[in-house]
Amino acid sequence: MDVKPLYSRHSFFQQVRVMLQKLSRQKKLPPAEILTDHLRFISPLSLDAGHGEIGDVSLTQDQQWQVEVFAYGMTGAIGALPTAYTEWLIDRYYRYGDTAGKAFLDIFNHRLQSLRFLSWQKYHYYAASEYIDSPPLSQAIRALAGVLQQSAEFQQEKFAGLLVHPVRSLVNLEIWLQRHFAVSAQITPFTGSWKWVASELCCRLGHRQQDLGSAPMLGSVCRDIQSNFTLTLGPIKRDDANLFLPEGRHYHPLWHQIENYVGIGLDFEIDLLIDNEQSATAVLGLGILGLDICLAQRYPAVYHKVRLPVLDR
Repeated sequence: MDVKPLYSRHSFFQQVRVMLQKLSRQKKLPPAEILTDHLRFISPLSLDAGHGEIGDVSLTQDQQWQVEVFAYGMTGAIGALPTAYTEWLIDRYYRYGDTAGKAFLDIFNHRLQSLRFLSWQKYHYYAASEYIDSPPLSQAIRALAGVLQQSAEFQQEKFAGLLVHPVRSLVNLEIWLQRHFAVSAQITPFTGSWKWVASELCCRLGHRQQDLGSAPMLGSVCRDIQSNFTLTLGPIKRDDANLFLPEGRHYHPLWHQIENYVGIGLDFEIDLLIDNEQSATAVLGLGILGLDICLAQRYPAVYHKVRLPVLDR
C-alpha cells in the first residue's frame, strides 16, 4: 500500500491523519504505536519558504516514514531557532557531510509535532473516533449522565437517564434491577435501622455538659426510620438464590449498583424470597443453615426470607 504521496500539503493534521489510517491497516498496529515508532517528523534544512506545511515524505533505511514539516519546527525559514543555527547546520552538512547536529534537533522536532497532532486530535472527535474503540462523543454523554467510570455496572445505556436528576425514585430502581438481574424486585421504604450516635450527643454520668436533662438521648444507638429501605428479590428458586449469596457472582455487583444509585445518604438491606416448593430436600451435612436447612421442622410456608449480609467495605 503506497503512503508516499502528499495527501494534504497545506494541512499537517490531515496529512498525518491519512497516513495513520493507511499504515495502521497495512501493518495491523494501533495508530498510537504507528505515530511513535513508524513516523518521523523533521524540520527542513533549508531557508527556502515551503509551498505548504508539508514538504517531502520519504521512507528511510530503517523503514520509517520521514515527514518534513515546515511549521513549528526548530530549523528552516520559519523555525523557532535563529537563522544562524540553520545556516550553520547547512554549512556543516554540505562542507563535511555532518548530520549529527540536525539529527539531534530532529528529536525535539518529532516530539513537538507528535504532541501537536495529539492535541489537535483530542478536540476533533471525528479524528479521535477513528483510532479508539469507544467513541469520544459516547464517552462525553456518559460523563454528563454520571456513569463515566461505571460502564461495566450500567451496561444498559437506556437507563442512564435515571441518574440525571438529583432526586432518584425507588420505583425506577426497582425497574432497573428487574431488567438487569432478571428477577422480581420490591422496595419497602422507611423500614428503619439502628444507628450509632456520637459520644458528644449521648448522656454521660459525671459530665456536667451532658447530663440527662440536656443531652439529646440516653444510650449509644437510636432507631432511624427515614434513612433505610429494604429490597426484596424474588420469589426465586434456590439455585438462583445462590447467585446473590456472598460467594455468588451477583452479590458484589448488586450492592455496588444500589450504592451508586442511592448515594451515601441512604442505607438499605436486601432480602431473598426463596421458593420452598421447588427446592429439593437437602441431604444432612450438605445444606446451608438458613438457606435450605433449618433447625426443627421444614419451613411450613411456601416462601421464606433470607437476609443477605452487609457487604464488607
